[in-house]
Amino acid sequence: MKFVWIILLLILVVGHSPAQNFNLDSLKRQAAITTGKPQIESLVELSWAMRYSNADSARKYGTQALQLSRQLKLPELEVEALNNIGITHEAQGNYEQALAFELPALVLRKKIGNDYKTAQTLNNIGIVYDEKGDYQKAINYYLEARKIYEARGDQAKIAMVISNIGIVLKAQKEYQHAIASYFEALKIYRQLNQPLGMASCHANLGSAFFNLNQYDSALHYALLAAREFGAINNKQFLAAAMCNAGMAFHKLGKQQQAIETLLHAKKLYEEYDNKKELAFLLIYLAEIELETKNYERGIVFATQGRALAKAIGSREEVMKAHQILSRLYAAQNNFARALAERQLYDQEKDSLFELTKVKQISELQAKYESEKKENQITLLTEQNEIKDIRLRQTTILIISLGLLLFVLVAFGWLWRNRINLKQKARLEAERAELRQSQLQAVIASQEEERRRFAADLHDGLGQIISAIRLGLSKEKVEADSIEYSLGLLNDMNLEIRNIAFNLMPQVLMKEGLHDALKELALRINQTGSVYIDVQTYNLHPAMDSSYRIALYRICQEWVNNVIKYSGCKKIMIQAIQHPDELVVTMEDDGNGFDADLLMHGKGNGWKNINSRLSLIHGKIEIDSMAGRKGTIVILTVPCTSR
Repeated sequence: MKFVWIILLLILVVGHSPAQNFNLDSLKRQAAITTGKPQIESLVELSWAMRYSNADSARKYGTQALQLSRQLKLPELEVEALNNIGITHEAQGNYEQALAFELPALVLRKKIGNDYKTAQTLNNIGIVYDEKGDYQKAINYYLEARKIYEARGDQAKIAMVISNIGIVLKAQKEYQHAIASYFEALKIYRQLNQPLGMASCHANLGSAFFNLNQYDSALHYALLAAREFGAINNKQFLAAAMCNAGMAFHKLGKQQQAIETLLHAKKLYEEYDNKKELAFLLIYLAEIELETKNYERGIVFATQGRALAKAIGSREEVMKAHQILSRLYAAQNNFARALAERQLYDQEKDSLFELTKVKQISELQAKYESEKKENQITLLTEQNEIKDIRLRQTTILIISLGLLLFVLVAFGWLWRNRINLKQKARLEAERAELRQSQLQAVIASQEEERRRFAADLHDGLGQIISAIRLGLSKEKVEADSIEYSLGLLNDMNLEIRNIAFNLMPQVLMKEGLHDALKELALRINQTGSVYIDVQTYNLHPAMDSSYRIALYRICQEWVNNVIKYSGCKKIMIQAIQHPDELVVTMEDDGNGFDADLLMHGKGNGWKNINSRLSLIHGKIEIDSMAGRKGTIVILTVPCTSR
């Protein structure tokens, strides 16, 4: 499976700060030799100046400034420290930590009464919610900030908010509207000659065109943004722009340029310690290495990306890493490792689904509790309003409500009971239909075997017997006739053995599944048109005969269909016995097909396979696709010995 990734490049607050005009060394010396308010101001300026180039150091200085400002009760410096710390967390993808500082900063801003800086904090919070995927909250904060900027006539800030709204539109897949917003913001930044604003707009345009599959335009704007961010030494956004450019190179088929560009972005992400984007980039690099057949290098990238994703708790990236590792190991014919990674991918995918379901249930529960509280308040209000109504009216109302509640409960119970009965009836009907279908498939299979057996007896043995009778019915039997008849008897013996093998291979009952599959492969390999390789590991020698017969017939049925329809040249059958289950894998190099069509088809062969699987409580997985070479079938049987 191929994934298309979108990198969102967001514009942080672009505000003037005195720290931009000072040398960092001078600020550090000033913070070391001063005390009180001057020291806090130096620390705030240091954290602001380093917020893009070194987030960890910026956060350290911001934390010192926050502690000192609270000790000295200087709210105007406390709020600046909160703001700067929140920005460093946002830059590294720590969104909950960012909100933990930005939301208190907003409360303090409003308390102080500085509308201009209040708008800046509103915009910062909008960015965090945007990156979290809560677009409605992001829009609300952006629009509140825009009102303040429009009242002040600040064109640069208006452009910034317009661009951020464009990012939300892009996240909602409104790409054309997003592009229009970026060009509107870009026009303002050009008039104001603001390099960071122009670079950010170019980066966002590249991302939008990437989502529209216009990769030439995406590459143009990504490279333009990279040059502009490099010129102003903005490493955080330079890394994202380089990553966008690498992805565009990849989509345009320029793999070497894609790898070089993405490795450059990787170095920048490592330097800036942006773990979330670095994990994504490593897994993306692994996918490119798979395409270019550099499997070992791809495994290294995917393993690093998985470890990093686990460290930051990004379970979706962990799931993607397992998937690409499974494909890489499969490409190396390391099917055991590939299967293990595939199983880990499936486990992570199921776990994420459960987490999403629990979250949805929690949200519904919270909504229910909120509505419940509102209903309680309404009920209390109504009770206060009618407390002076006569007792008779109150009694009638209570009785009416009680009757209504009883009717609703009774109706609900009847409705639920009826639904349950319908579901049970439908389930029983489906089971009966399935049993009937499986029975018909078995009967049809038996009838087909009888017809084939009769044809083999008539066409094979019948002709040989006629030839022997003709050779020996002469008055004088010559030596040549006897020798010819003996040859025919040998042919008859071989034909009988073939018929007996097709009916029930004796080797299956005497020696087991391994030898039976080997003999099946030998017979087909002798035709010279298809080669079958059989590998088995640790099969139980005491495997129940019903399991052996069912597994052999399933493999025989699948192999016959593969040879008949796929045009394959090679088939691999692998059976591995685990402590609690037996896993049989069949892989061919023939033409793929739509697995859904097979699973929903009405062919007797497929029904016969399902019927035999049902008898041994097995499961089947099919990995195939129309237009793609190769098909993999995995049979899993839970208990194969008694």
